[in-house]
Amino acid sequence: MSNKTYADLLCETSELIVEATQADEAVFEAGAAERQALQPLLSELRIRYTVLLARLDTVYDQMLQPQKRLIVKRLLEACMGRLIEIKHDLVEINMSDYTYDDDESLRKLEVTPFEAEPIVPQYFIREREQEVESRRQFILDTLTKLGYEPPKPQPLVLTEQQAVLIIQSHERARQGRLRGQFMKEIRLLKEKGRDQKGEMTASAATAIQRVWRGFIARRETRRRKREEQLLIGMELPPYTESKELKRAEEVKDYRRKLQKTREEEYKKALDTIEESLRSKNGTKINEQIGDELRRWITEYYDRTERLPEFPSEEGGGSRAMYSRQGTGMDSELSKMSPVSSKDSKRSKESKDKKSSKNGDNNKPKEEPEDLNIYQCTSSVYLQDIVNANEEFEDIWKFKDDIDNPHERYYKDMIEREKIVKIEQEIRNIVDEMMRNELELLQAAFNRDMASKGKKVKKQQKKVRRGGKKSKKKKEKDLTPDRTTESLFEELVSNGIIKPYPIVKIDDFIGEKGYLGSHFRNEGQDPSPCLGDVRQLIKEYCILPLGSEHVRTNAPLIRSVLISGPSGSGKKMLVHAICSETGAMLFDLTPANIVGKYPGKSGLIMLIHLVIKVSRLLQPSVIWMDDADRPFVKKIPKTDKTDPKRLKKDLVKIIKGIYPEDRVIFVGTSKTPWEAEQKLLFQCYNKFIHIPRADYGSISLMWRSRLHKAGALSPRLDLSCLSRVSDSYTIGTLLAALNDVLTTKRRLQLRIRALTAQEVAVQLSYREPVYAEQDAAADAWWYKTPMEKKRQKIMQRMQELQQEAEEKAAAK
Repeated sequence: MSNKTYADLLCETSELIVEATQADEAVFEAGAAERQALQPLLSELRIRYTVLLARLDTVYDQMLQPQKRLIVKRLLEACMGRLIEIKHDLVEINMSDYTYDDDESLRKLEVTPFEAEPIVPQYFIREREQEVESRRQFILDTLTKLGYEPPKPQPLVLTEQQAVLIIQSHERARQGRLRGQFMKEIRLLKEKGRDQKGEMTASAATAIQRVWRGFIARRETRRRKREEQLLIGMELPPYTESKELKRAEEVKDYRRKLQKTREEEYKKALDTIEESLRSKNGTKINEQIGDELRRWITEYYDRTERLPEFPSEEGGGSRAMYSRQGTGMDSELSKMSPVSSKDSKRSKESKDKKSSKNGDNNKPKEEPEDLNIYQCTSSVYLQDIVNANEEFEDIWKFKDDIDNPHERYYKDMIEREKIVKIEQEIRNIVDEMMRNELELLQAAFNRDMASKGKKVKKQQKKVRRGGKKSKKKKEKDLTPDRTTESLFEELVSNGIIKPYPIVKIDDFIGEKGYLGSHFRNEGQDPSPCLGDVRQLIKEYCILPLGSEHVRTNAPLIRSVLISGPSGSGKKMLVHAICSETGAMLFDLTPANIVGKYPGKSGLIMLIHLVIKVSRLLQPSVIWMDDADRPFVKKIPKTDKTDPKRLKKDLVKIIKGIYPEDRVIFVGTSKTPWEAEQKLLFQCYNKFIHIPRADYGSISLMWRSRLHKAGALSPRLDLSCLSRVSDSYTIGTLLAALNDVLTTKRRLQLRIRALTAQEVAVQLSYREPVYAEQDAAADAWWYKTPMEKKRQKIMQRMQELQQEAEEKAAAK
């Protein structure tokens, strides 16, 4: 695709952004509204920002112009942050972490359910490829020094008897083929002799033509049927990549390499242009600002017969002094630089607009008496989206790029930006010099007035009022003399930092719940599907962790507990979070820290190292498997892992995660109901339970995995196989499939198709998820804080409805 293609795509996306922001602002202007009326509006907004996220990610991944990409990234991160804000509003409205898309919103926006699922931006990893790869290689090198070797595939070793049996079977097959060919030749000779005797009326040529034409017709019919099924999506295309797709990926990789070249040129130009501007105009600007300030102070003294008060640098310096004293005089340099005046005007307008729109944000939010009424929380990112889009429309949307076909940087734009920066830096220096001069002049003025016998009012020193003190306590550093590399190596050597397999979140296969919104409208509680769990992991873990701007300003989630039976994919989701964000994985599983950092002092050091290094190497994921074990009331005597070692410190670790830290604590558990629920709920902010795989998810998994393995055929009854696979987890099904598709069986697929019976036989040897486990999981789920809150509100709303009906009946 060409540069014009992505430029046009960005212009179309800009128009969609205007539509989305207008709909978003209309929701805020409406104020508090009924939950049922607000839910479809927010659901539509969520889908709009999801589509914008996908479009902006495509543009940012392939656009070459470095200055334009800065605005695209601002829009991308702002849309991502707004998407997470809407998600949290929907959670509060529905009193459930699972948000199901409304059919009407999908139909209106012409979006499929899978397109309504947020994507993971590619820049999370692509802009940190070298850093992520170097850290991974450092872990592997450290483990290699300690004698650890990664598992290698075992070579095929045969005994003499096995080799003889294989050779014999192949020899018998060869002899059979030769005998078959010999018998075929004899049969043809007999038929030829019969034709010569006149026993057969049809000639050999006619018979051959009839067979050949029938074969050609059947082949053409099969081909047309397959093309039709591929077109309407009834059959999957071949798993091997086509030449067109391969060529498209090569073009994308080429554009990414060219993109890095343009970025390096732009960064070099920033330094060189700034140096040249500073050398040419630095002295001139310094003198001009100094003369301007002295002239202004003189005029002010002549008019008021006193010296002005010079604001501090935080208060705006000389620029603020001009406007504050009411002289109507402004800096000539600020008038000369169009970018600064334009930016200041835009920032002032946006600030006024934001303050008028969210003027009541600083006031304490009053809870409405009616439980059915909800008011959306104020947005941090909406105004960022509007400002960035307006800047794009002003500068880039109608900019003619004919003179810049290779998408290089614009020198004039850099010069305007740098001249403003240089002028501000020089102004700060001159302001400091003028403050000293004013102090000397004030002292001389006071002496003159004192000699004349006049009293001089002493100027009171203004006490600088700082902002709110941060609640973040300064922790004592137990390792002040250690480098980050030494701490990193120590944790790798002790097995706290571990390598993990590269897994994509989309590899967690599962269908979404298509009837969730319908069930909720009827007052029923829908059960989530595996696709809903995948979307929840993206919204709660991956998207906030991948972007520093989003993590700092979005609603904070410090910890997540993922529960589910064995083989449901809990560890895979943890590895996917790390893989999609390039995060470090810290393993605090009780079985992993046995014998490491012994004693109370050792435990304090372990916690300190994990917290410190996770912040230094962020993004980071602190993982604890068997997360229920620290809170179990009674530990079996056979358990030597001492799971309660971190019981008192888990809350401390989790509360030590601040918004500016791209760190998240993830726990995984098979039996969370065995723990003390009060302590468990204190530790984790969000709870995600992986439900039993539904028919749609199992069918999708079988179709995709068998297609990838080349075992998908019309003779295989996928519906029957999916029904047989009910009550088994996805991990169990994949393990059974791997046992069935041995190397020998894969070679036989061309002549003997895979059957559902073969998989069913393997499944019969494995443990399913029993109904008792499902019942225990459901009973535990109804005790979680979110579910208890939802039940309480629903009960209260029912009581209010009954009271209203009784009053209406009494009248």
